[in-house]
Amino acid sequence: MEGPEKYNNNDSVTINREFKEESEKKQSTDGLKKEHGNSEDGDDSTSNALTDLNKKIDQLQKQNNALTEDLRKTAGIKKEKDDLEKEKDDLEKKYATLTSKLQDKLECPVCLEVPISGPVPVCPNGHFVCSKCKDSHCATCRIRMFAGKSLLAVTVIEIIKHKCRNEDCGALLPLPEYKIHSNCCPHRVVSCPAPKKLCSKKVALSKLYEHILSECTGSLNKKQNAEFTGKFPLTITLSSGKGIPLQDDVSLSGLGLDWNGVKFYINWEKAPDCTVFSVQLLGSERECKDYEVTITVHRIDDKEMKGKHVIRLVQEPFPVEIEEEVRKKNGLMVGYMMLKKMTVKDADLWKFA
Repeated sequence: MEGPEKYNNNDSVTINREFKEESEKKQSTDGLKKEHGNSEDGDDSTSNALTDLNKKIDQLQKQNNALTEDLRKTAGIKKEKDDLEKEKDDLEKKYATLTSKLQDKLECPVCLEVPISGPVPVCPNGHFVCSKCKDSHCATCRIRMFAGKSLLAVTVIEIIKHKCRNEDCGALLPLPEYKIHSNCCPHRVVSCPAPKKLCSKKVALSKLYEHILSECTGSLNKKQNAEFTGKFPLTITLSSGKGIPLQDDVSLSGLGLDWNGVKFYINWEKAPDCTVFSVQLLGSERECKDYEVTITVHRIDDKEMKGKHVIRLVQEPFPVEIEEEVRKKNGLMVGYMMLKKMTVKDADLWKFA
């Protein structure tokens, strides 16, 4: 009978060494595989990045091509616009030349104005003259004038543009617009709103306020060398050393006012049996509709204007063109008895506000 084999320590050491070597080989092989795997992943990531970059480049190229096309179209539109503007300028120059020649033919040789309405008298030789300047003989050729009228001239008047006759304006307008413009041109000539006995000068509306401040002999502005642009409502005290103010027959100076750049003129005038207070806008009747003025006459010691001796008028201002006599009949009219009750003696002066 065979007994158990004897265990040899040297054999165990050999086996352990071989096992360790095999393990190390296996780990080395796994490491190589892992490194190889990481290398493949890196290649895939780079490939994807390049693909995305190529796509972005393609998109940018398409956008660039679209922008180039838009610029090309814009350049074409600009050229077309420039050509149209040049053509428009040429047509306007031709029209202006034609209009100027027609105006020269239609211009009245007496007043040197182009008529704006018919009939237009014409002599047997074809020379025109306006209706208000027509005489027994032609102003151009001195031949006898008869009842001849030019239908062609009336037609031309209706279709050509007319130049505003006011100095410093020069607007060129079709006839319907010209007629409207004539009534509201800022350079139209108007009468000074001061009492005619003190100033009867006619001035271009655009220069009227400057006239009131520096030239007008019928305005307090020139006398006091002042422009009233202060806070409104404005209180003005009228006084006299002889008794109730504004009862003399002499004309009294008015006052120019500036409210936020809008110019007004206030008058206080003697009328039969009363004194009249009024405010004019230095503008047209249509512009007056945009404003409302309040005129209040009261005692100087009634600053709150709540006493029983108060007269008030609220209305639109009068236009600058209103006649003086019309103005006196439509302003705030205060009779002598009422003014007497409003007047307060202060030292040597009689006053009301």
